Amino acid sequence: MKKLIAIDNLQVGMFLDAEAVTESKDGEDLKYLSALNSVGGVSGKRARLTGRMHEKVEAEGGLRIASDSMVERLKSTGLSMVTIDTDKGSDLPEDVKPVTDPNRKPPPEGRLVHYDEEIEKAKEVRDETTDTLKTALSDVAEGKEMDVEKVQEAGGVISESILRNVDAMVSLTRIKKHDPYTAMHCMNVCTLVTAMAMHDGTDPAMLPMITTAALLHDVGKTRVPLEVLNKPGRFEPHELQEMRKHATHSGDIMREDGSFSDEQIAIAEQHHEMMDGTGYPKALSGDQIHYYARLTAVADVYDALTAKRVYKPAMPMYQALLRIHKLKNTEFDEHAVDLFVKTLGLYPVGSLVEFNTGEQGIVFEPNPKDSRKPGVALLTQPSKKPRAAPYIVNLAIRSQAEGREITRVLDPEKMKIDIEKIMADVEARGERTERMRR
Repeated sequence: MKKLIAIDNLQVGMFLDAEAVTESKDGEDLKYLSALNSVGGVSGKRARLTGRMHEKVEAEGGLRIASDSMVERLKSTGLSMVTIDTDKGSDLPEDVKPVTDPNRKPPPEGRLVHYDEEIEKAKEVRDETTDTLKTALSDVAEGKEMDVEKVQEAGGVISESILRNVDAMVSLTRIKKHDPYTAMHCMNVCTLVTAMAMHDGTDPAMLPMITTAALLHDVGKTRVPLEVLNKPGRFEPHELQEMRKHATHSGDIMREDGSFSDEQIAIAEQHHEMMDGTGYPKALSGDQIHYYARLTAVADVYDALTAKRVYKPAMPMYQALLRIHKLKNTEFDEHAVDLFVKTLGLYPVGSLVEFNTGEQGIVFEPNPKDSRKPGVALLTQPSKKPRAAPYIVNLAIRSQAEGREITRVLDPEKMKIDIEKIMADVEARGERTERMRR
């Protein structure tokens, strides 16, 4: 049986799920160990395979941990979680639990743990990294030196959560809170861009670089006058011109710091450029725009559309998705839009929906296999009478769905419904069948 475990629980005698990889350097083929179904390992360090060890790894489908020094070598690569095969080596001690329950069905493809196993950790990651970002942005605004190392660490933590289960962090992007330098907005954009990159097959080792750049894409707003930045209404032409300088400021701040790559600077500086050349600050078009800046542009607009402001209501998620979809091949990169829809799903978590039965409910858990059939919490009877408690149903399970299908998405603003209160109520009082838990 394969089990995902914390690297700190890896012991001599366990069998690591891994493969041997080859890399050519200066005309020599070097062999390295690559842990499969793992999290981390983005430090740039790798465990070298010497002699004929690579043949043993290839023949056995992994490596038996033979010494404490081997464990330390693996830890030094930055791995935080690895998969062991208990049919080929030692198991965990009885008092130590694996990261994901091996007695459940395996997580959906591309996920190392189940959504419900990651969501609470994802909330902690989101809160902690948002606080880190707020501090960093405040420091820059006050003329202090930004703690880049802490921001980079935050990027790594976000990446690891997304690699464990991308749907958990993505579901939390529905939460919007306005703050002076839009740290929550940066957190949402960062999450969406990293998730898009993961869905696109980006090398996991690159994700922290992308995550950090997306976290700081709006750092330039710290150089925009506060009376413009926090204006509770639409901008006058001269104010809009001042506001649009923030993209250039973001690039300048990152260059001045000296800790960021050209790629990261381009992501931040170009996130308002449009494919048809109508963006800013340089009116770049097409391939002139960095690929990950194109992804950031989509995520940035989506989060802005779905955020409530004094001068505008929040646009429902499905309407924002439709608007972005209509603009692909003009303002937005076609592939980036398709990736974005794949990342969010047809009905993002938190969507208020109506069923063919007349019942109303809220999307509570995603379904990566079929986004048309997510986990939902029924809030009303077919007569629209509120239920005594939310009733959680997995639309992908026929016996639970009982013929229910989502027929339309509702606007919570018009219905004066607080989505976060509803979600909290579902978590506290929602009724689940035993089958749903399993």
